[in-house]
Amino acid sequence: MIVVFGGTTEGKRVAAYLDTKGLRYIYSTKTETGSFPMQCGQYRSGPLDERGMELWLRTENVVAVIDAAHPFASLLHETIDVVCRRLSLPVIRFERDYDIAGEAFAAGAVHYADSFSDAVDLLRQLSPQCVLASTGVQTIGVLKPYWSENEMKIRILPSNRSLRLAHEEGFPSGDLLLMNPSGSLEEERRLIVDYGIDCLLVKESGASGFLPVKIRAAADCGIGVVVVRRPELPDSFIMVSNEFELSRELERLSESCHAEK
Repeated sequence: MIVVFGGTTEGKRVAAYLDTKGLRYIYSTKTETGSFPMQCGQYRSGPLDERGMELWLRTENVVAVIDAAHPFASLLHETIDVVCRRLSLPVIRFERDYDIAGEAFAAGAVHYADSFSDAVDLLRQLSPQCVLASTGVQTIGVLKPYWSENEMKIRILPSNRSLRLAHEEGFPSGDLLLMNPSGSLEEERRLIVDYGIDCLLVKESGASGFLPVKIRAAADCGIGVVVVRRPELPDSFIMVSNEFELSRELERLSESCHAEK
């Protein structure tokens, strides 16, 4: 059995590939997501700590793990690393595309921060009038030192869970933008203009997180962008970035298992 940690565009790509190969797998997410067609897969949801993940992987007789979760899911990546090292299970990381066209930087200032704490310090130095944060509801708490003293809009998903988390953090309801990002350049430009935004705060979430579109929109509107760098992944992960590379690694692991037998 193969386990895929997903909840992302990359996770669905991995599931679709495994379906074409007729390989059995379990698709796992932290929170329940909308269903999608799976021919050879089972679905599970819910957070896993080290003990729970180890017990589950043992019970399911897992032979390999594919980590296609969000790049900022640091705790999950660390848990996968610790547990799979303990169980001697290989972990393949299906990584997303982080390339950003050079012209996207041309007309706007792009600043990088190594953490959200650094991003708060950087925003204070830049002193924008109104920031739009497209970093997700989970970051509202770590950004509180900034938004409690400065004007900030935060875009979150229009779900009861997201609203509840935002309210628990005490974030002003009037500054929440409830929407599912479409990846539309025009939509990003319109948000900037309509809300008088003069700085964007974003994660280094790659092409599937619409980062190039957000930077392009900011450049077109002549405003700056603060990008929080993605966390580093464990050294033990086998890195792949497309289905061809994934196929190669799975074949290599299969050959290695047969050789050991």
